[in-house]
Amino acid sequence: MQPGRSAGHARYRDRERLGVTALLWQSFTTRRELTAVPADFRGHRVTVRRHEPTVVREPEASWWEVQSRPTLTVAAVREGDADWHPESVVGRLAEIAAEDELLLIFGATRRAMTQLMIAQLREHLPWHDVVPTPVRHRPAELLRDAATVEHLLDVGSLPVVVTSPASINAVTAHIAGYLRVDRVLRVLADGALFPVWQRRQEASVS
Repeated sequence: MQPGRSAGHARYRDRERLGVTALLWQSFTTRRELTAVPADFRGHRVTVRRHEPTVVREPEASWWEVQSRPTLTVAAVREGDADWHPESVVGRLAEIAAEDELLLIFGATRRAMTQLMIAQLREHLPWHDVVPTPVRHRPAELLRDAATVEHLLDVGSLPVVVTSPASINAVTAHIAGYLRVDRVLRVLADGALFPVWQRRQEASVS
């Protein structure tokens, strides 16, 4: 790869990460931080109130269920990357699917490119049920589409969400937030993985 093109790809990846991360933070529910010592402000005096200590307890059964399930990874791929080195991109996706539960978000406008991606995934992952799922970035339909993807994952399929390149960031953020995924990656033309977001492990707090 030429130096100029490499630098351009680096800047492009930075923009991608910032864009998707911003959307993800809007989609995910974040916890409010606990203050160690709350205070009452009354007139000119500051009165420190006693604060019940934070208790870390044994996690609930639902927490253990989340820990025991496979890591759910969302991989976002643009057709331009898949078209440049398809064997590298599909090979990397197959590696992820061998380790994690995989959801692919594919930003494409060409039907032939989508069909090629599906065919190559089925060839590399014969033990997976690869299911293409068209999704348009329409707020009224995204909730239903996310629920459809969740159902496909529940029955053991590998959904391939097909959307437009212009909508890939928004669709990725919405579906990832709905599913509460463990991590979001961008798969680049050379098969390199660009981490966009990863869930932080949290203890059960009451």
